[in-house]
Amino acid sequence: MSQTPILMYHWFRSPEVPTRSRSPQLEISQELFERQMNWLREAGYRTVSIERALHGGLEDRSIVITFDDGTLDFWEFARPILDRHGFKATLFVVSGSVGGESDWDRHLGEPPRPLMDWEQIATLQREGHEIGSHTHSHRPLTEIDDDAALDELKRSRETLEARLGRAPKLLAYPRGFYREQHKQLVRQAGYSAACAVILRWRDLFRSDVFALKRMTIKGTESMGRFKARVRLCRMVPDPQA
Repeated sequence: MSQTPILMYHWFRSPEVPTRSRSPQLEISQELFERQMNWLREAGYRTVSIERALHGGLEDRSIVITFDDGTLDFWEFARPILDRHGFKATLFVVSGSVGGESDWDRHLGEPPRPLMDWEQIATLQREGHEIGSHTHSHRPLTEIDDDAALDELKRSRETLEARLGRAPKLLAYPRGFYREQHKQLVRQAGYSAACAVILRWRDLFRSDVFALKRMTIKGTESMGRFKARVRLCRMVPDPQA
């Protein structure tokens, strides 16, 4: 996995509506995303699923592109750009809110965003995009007890299997937060891997299959920094070797 950077995206910045986000770094413009995908393709990168990356034996320039939450702007903006470059993504959806709004951070002042519906998510799966769980309600597991956390994990997996005909093998921790016991709960719920977030660069050396580290792509950073960070992730030694 160390030779396969995992990039994490969230939302797109609307060209018509000025940003009201409390986390504008998590919003990216269509233009910048297009430039990033174009550079990856020209640099010889090829996207793979997390499941494929975990099995190893990949070509030198494999990369995983992930999106959290399942917002409608993936369908509107990311999907056509990825298609143009021959790329696929891994999407982590909040199973209890599909077709609604991302209202789980409203209390923090974050504006809700429209989410994709089941038909759109099923279409993405048929097109080769990987679908994973972002729990059932997006409650951080660190803020609830273990029984409630296990229920979040199981309900999401069962809902996704019922609606998409395939049980997800992957989970992304809401906001990237987890404790050691949550890894066992993820395993118990039937998942084979889970994604966290790189909070500090030394986190890259602490990755394991139930805490795969993803690099947050910030819509406020330059192309030069984006390229440097992708290259740096490829040079990190495998912590499981």
